[in-house]
Amino acid sequence: MDELAIRDLDDNEDWQNSWKEHYGALTVGHRLIIKPSWLDLEPGEAEGRIVIELDPGIAFGTGYHPTTYTCMEALEEQVRPGMKILDLGSGSGILTITALMLGAQSVVALDIDGQAVTASRQNFRRLRLQDRVTLAKGSVPHPAAAENTIDLAVANISARGVADRSPFILQSLRPGGMLVASGLLATQRPEVDDAVLELGFTPELEWPREEWVTLGYRAPAG
Repeated sequence: MDELAIRDLDDNEDWQNSWKEHYGALTVGHRLIIKPSWLDLEPGEAEGRIVIELDPGIAFGTGYHPTTYTCMEALEEQVRPGMKILDLGSGSGILTITALMLGAQSVVALDIDGQAVTASRQNFRRLRLQDRVTLAKGSVPHPAAAENTIDLAVANISARGVADRSPFILQSLRPGGMLVASGLLATQRPEVDDAVLELGFTPELEWPREEWVTLGYRAPAG
């Protein structure tokens, strides 16, 4: 692992934007590529891939963290055209954008952090996706994620957060819907399993990366 490097910024250096130089385009899965909004892709760099354009600001979610990366892998595999998605802990909005670019009809994006809501709203407006997103500060239960209305819920929050919110996520899901749970270390899987299996979810898929794991659970059919 590379050691953390700390340096002083020059007086003339734009400290608010200097972090951007460390981000480049990132390919994810088989069909996705994340493009920072301030960069232009090289000719052919995005060939055959869906471009996810993003300016994370100070909100969580750039694609570089293993949990965001694996959530995108999960969405690539699971999203079908016309789906209604719940993005719980939406952060920068990267997973909402990914779901919409993959053909989802609409997304309910919720985050308890007001700065994340502001950042994601700016991303949705820049990409002209705001009409397909219901964005709000908060969590479930929420009126926008009413009972039996969600086809797939992605919760990139934490093991405890998934465990605590899972009854309300289940309530919002249609019978047989999918919960993609993330933000958890592989060692925390039992905590999530204990909570969601008790509700009738069935473990179905997993997307590991480094010491983290994203898990896919199928809601009861009825």
